[in-house]
Amino acid sequence: MPTQKKMEQVEHLKRIFSESSIAVATGYQGLPASVMTSFRKHLRQFGVEYLVVKNNLAIRASQEIGKERMQEILEGPTGIAFGNGDDVVAVAKAVSDFISNNRLPVAIHGALMGSDILTSEDVLALANLPPKEELVSRMLGQMKAPMSGLVSVLNGVVVGLAVVLQRRVEQLDSV
Repeated sequence: MPTQKKMEQVEHLKRIFSESSIAVATGYQGLPASVMTSFRKHLRQFGVEYLVVKNNLAIRASQEIGKERMQEILEGPTGIAFGNGDDVVAVAKAVSDFISNNRLPVAIHGALMGSDILTSEDVLALANLPPKEELVSRMLGQMKAPMSGLVSVLNGVVVGLAVVLQRRVEQLDSV
């Protein structure tokens, strides 16, 4: 029979899982408490909540809300970084940057994004993407390029016709 405390933890995890756009599972063994505190503080700057969870409670919570695949990335002692915004790249980047900048012996086990499972390599690839604003501006630039080219081509035809007509006027004036 589950205790009241465990039932409350499962309810809390269910709420967080359902609100999060990405959940990045990491190991945390060997981290001193001071480093764990600075890790959490760093992640909070990006709107990311980091929780150390019991795997069986996380599995139960994720299964109850229809995210059964979460158990695929829970290995050993696990901490999960939950991101709530649209920018899942920022979450992956925040986790990856802190681990690499501080040379921590922390492994990224994977992530749950929607109903998709990302491997640790996928999470690192996601972290290496440019920021959302830059991707949007690149896309807009690529969408604008064909239209600009068409305008240039059409403008060139009109300019060419105007030059020919102007030369003909000058030719008739000189006669």
